[in-house]
Amino acid sequence: MFWQTPDVAVKPEIDLACWAVVETDKGERHLVGIDLATGAGQVSSAIAVFDASDMAFRTVSGRLYRMRDASHLADDARYAWDRWATFNAVQSWRDVTEDYEPAMEVYRRKH
Repeated sequence: MFWQTPDVAVKPEIDLACWAVVETDKGERHLVGIDLATGAGQVSSAIAVFDASDMAFRTVSGRLYRMRDASHLADDARYAWDRWATFNAVQSWRDVTEDYEPAMEVYRRKH
């Protein structure tokens, strides 16, 4: 088994780098990236809300993820996703990051 992120009450927010958004065969979308605080690969619970103005996602767990750099998936993040997908019996998935790239461009111009 692989590592787990602390409970949302302990760690309510994560700044995510080298990220991607993936959609599973169940129609759920998840964030995959590197937790800037720990340097570890991170996979979120399913995305519930996307705030384009802050390039932030709230997941069904209640955790807030803030995207902190360009969307390109790091090897450690991909490893975390592969392990998570296997553990959670994901049959297929696709990268849907491009759906969020226009919002990222607007965010970058503002900041």
